[in-house]
Amino acid sequence: MPSLPSPTVAQRFLRFISRGEVITYGGVATLLLFIAAAIAIYLVKFLIHSAGQPFFSILITLINEVLLIMIVMELLRTVTRLLVSPAHDVGIQDLNPFLVIAGISVTRRILTIGASLSVTETEGQTLEPLKFQHYMIELVISGLIILLVAVSLWLINRRPAGRASR
Repeated sequence: MPSLPSPTVAQRFLRFISRGEVITYGGVATLLLFIAAAIAIYLVKFLIHSAGQPFFSILITLINEVLLIMIVMELLRTVTRLLVSPAHDVGIQDLNPFLVIAGISVTRRILTIGASLSVTETEGQTLEPLKFQHYMIELVISGLIILLVAVSLWLINRRPAGRASR
C-alpha cells in the first residue's frame, strides 16, 4: 500500500492560514450580530424612556438607529459570504455589499440632516446661518456620493454574467 506524501511546510502553513481566516471571519460575524442586537436593545430602551420628548426627535433617532442596524447587518452578510466563499474567489460583484453599505450610510446622514432641519423648524427655533450653510454643503456632497454609488452599482451590475468578473 503506497503511503501518502507528507504535506510540505508551505501546505501546512496555508492550511493554518485558512483555518485562521475562518476563525477570524466567524468571530467578526458573531461580533457584528451582537452589535446589531445591542443597537436593537438600545432602541427599545430608548423608545420606552422617550415619553415626553418631541415626536420628531424620537422619529429621527428611530430612523437613525434602524439604518445603523441595516448597515451592521449588511456587513454581517458580507462577512458571512466570505466565510462560505474563499477570499481568492472574490470578484468585482463582491463590491456590491460595500456600495450598498455606503448608500445606506449616506442616506442615513441625509435623513438625519433633513429631520434635524424639520425639527428645528417645527419647534420654532432658528438655525444659525453658518450651521445652515454647513448642512447644505453636506447635503450636496452626500447627494454626489449617492450618485457615485448608484453609478458604480449600475456599472458593476450591467456586466454580462458570462464575462470574467476580475
